[in-house]
Amino acid sequence: MKHILSMSDLTNEDVYGLIDTAIDFKNGKKSEIGQDKFAMNLFFENSTRTKSSFQVAEMKLGMKEIAFEASTSSTTKGESLYDTVKTVESIGASVAVIRHPQDKYYEELINNNMNIHIINGGDGTGQHPSQSLLDLMTIYEHYGHFDGLKVGIIGDLSHSRVAHSNAEILTRLGAEVSLVD
Repeated sequence: MKHILSMSDLTNEDVYGLIDTAIDFKNGKKSEIGQDKFAMNLFFENSTRTKSSFQVAEMKLGMKEIAFEASTSSTTKGESLYDTVKTVESIGASVAVIRHPQDKYYEELINNNMNIHIINGGDGTGQHPSQSLLDLMTIYEHYGHFDGLKVGIIGDLSHSRVAHSNAEILTRLGAEVSLVD
């Protein structure tokens, strides 16, 4: 899997595989998959939970994080997201986790010869696949399946990227999803 951008990019088999892998890590599996690999978390919106979760996950995988602060980056002088990510790629990062206020910001990146893995940490009001995968893991640990479950998603649905991701994938996995704004 080169990128994780939206839940529609993942097959059901991908989802179950990622859940199984996450449960293995939760149960103490160790990994050196990231040894000698660098990650950069490019957060153009504030986040505590998502950013910290990625930092911890990267450390547990043995990756080294390259520090990035949007407020001190060249984007404040007009550098494009594409140029920023291309620079990150050229200095040796293997993964760029990006949280950005623009819907589908990643389309420009993946359509322009990127050799770095892009993980969507939340785009505009679009998707938040990493949080959705965590929610799926929690549901799976509790119920052991998705087919036939009745799931209610309640809140500000027009702005919730997690709600969009969860509604899409839970429906595809066989759950009956009700949305209440």
